[in-house]
Amino acid sequence: MAIYGAAPPTPDGGFTVTDTGVVTDMPMLDALLDPYRAGLGVGYNGYRAHCYRMLNWARFVSEPRPYREEKLAIMTVLHDLPFFLTGDLDYLGRACAMATEHLREIGRPEWTEELHLMINNHHRLRGYTGPHAELVEACRKADWIDVSFTKLRFGIPRRRIVEVRATFPMNEAYKAVAITAIGRYAVRHLDRPLPMMRW
Repeated sequence: MAIYGAAPPTPDGGFTVTDTGVVTDMPMLDALLDPYRAGLGVGYNGYRAHCYRMLNWARFVSEPRPYREEKLAIMTVLHDLPFFLTGDLDYLGRACAMATEHLREIGRPEWTEELHLMINNHHRLRGYTGPHAELVEACRKADWIDVSFTKLRFGIPRRRIVEVRATFPMNEAYKAVAITAIGRYAVRHLDRPLPMMRW
């Protein structure tokens, strides 16, 4: 699956952030996601909002470091993208392949291991303590915050939760697409209904 909208990352981040620390716009993220607008259909706006919420949640639970936002932007766009394009829940390998190709295109192959771990562990139930733990664990927490509809917060202040959700609402069409596809796949694959989950 080809990656489109490749643009080299920049050390200054290239994103807009509010006084309270919420990222509201990141052209690199949108450039990577926009070519899939037609494939995502009615779920596009919801998936984009999910990406931005995850980017923000992950920033709130990790320390600043060089290229943190760029790595998070790539991860958030690609982490569930094959599923929303095809409806196949056995998609983490394809998401990693997309990350590999994209990183090669932007001249950052040295990020490959870290991005693969960020993608492969974002549905992990238990905490992650292996290589590249800071961003891998940040992405794991970010996804659980979002899929729990912010019932899980991992210490993020409520005012920030409210601001992010107001800026990037949880789109009903996106949720409907996800829930319907998950139910359809699970019924057809009773022996392995949730292959993307990790312990």
